[in-house]
Amino acid sequence: MSDLSNPDPVMSEGEADDRLARDQRDVPAMLAKADHRMLARDYRAANAYYVQVGRLAAAGIPAVEADVRRAQVAADWLADMFRQAIIDGLAREGIGPADMHPRFAKSLEIMFGQRVREGVSGRYPQLPNMYYYPDLPLVEYADVSGNGWVGQVEQASHAILAEAEALLAQGQGFGPYVRKTSARPQGDVHGMLEDASWSTLDLTEKGIPVPDRIALAPVAWKTLSSHAPLCDIPARAPSLMFSLLRAGARIPPHTGMVNTRFICHLPLIVPGNGGLRVGGTVRAWEFGKLMVFDDSVEHEAWNHAGTDRLVLIFDIWRPELEPVEREQIRALFRTVDAY
Repeated sequence: MSDLSNPDPVMSEGEADDRLARDQRDVPAMLAKADHRMLARDYRAANAYYVQVGRLAAAGIPAVEADVRRAQVAADWLADMFRQAIIDGLAREGIGPADMHPRFAKSLEIMFGQRVREGVSGRYPQLPNMYYYPDLPLVEYADVSGNGWVGQVEQASHAILAEAEALLAQGQGFGPYVRKTSARPQGDVHGMLEDASWSTLDLTEKGIPVPDRIALAPVAWKTLSSHAPLCDIPARAPSLMFSLLRAGARIPPHTGMVNTRFICHLPLIVPGNGGLRVGGTVRAWEFGKLMVFDDSVEHEAWNHAGTDRLVLIFDIWRPELEPVEREQIRALFRTVDAY
């Protein structure tokens, strides 16, 4: 194994964590954190921290040139390891180059830096933060009115609202949607870090239903799991949650992680004077009327009313994806998570 895998950190990991908790732009601490993750063979985290060293330097944060070069060399080495691990992992899943759907094969080439994504036009393209799947039509709000499952979900709105109101009355279970973590470089996360003005109660964690929470909202869970084409990716999806946006709060513009899904809002408590902008289109929530959109397109939300807004959020597969594509995407994320 290369000497790159056995660095000599300049500080303990605990000290690096403490310094990064105070300042995510602390380059020496970022590099030390990367080195410790490398020594722990947590290669995905190590790569994230090494890459962040380069980003900070590119942004003008003072850094020692030799440290930046070392971080870049380590990141390149880890990228090569990652690429081979993904190819080998997919092969073990029975997916070789000849088996890949053309769009899936292209997505890997883009992921590995072997292909440049086609140029985009317009102000609001698909810009997922983690995984880009090519050749899907640009959609802001999706028209799902012709799908039978939509009516099944909307018809349950009053019963789901009753469950939600009981949860709110108990005053338990909701917490800030954006929470602190030391697993990856984090920054201020659009200023929403640990901000309870956007709070959620999650019925699933890493795609797995949480029994105690499902028991608090059985109608919501049964309705969605029985009727909606939920995005199902092991250890990642589906994501089902009640989302509370406090009176006067705003969620800044941002984009989601992947563009292979649509996000669905089932509005439950709609005080008015609020809205959701996806790309260049703004819509207001209406009780019991599903809003379906691509969250890889820049979007933001606001509640200028004097009381809180509540929606039930869940994710579904994009309908353009063929069954073989869904399975290959699942296999990809299984491989990534096993790395």
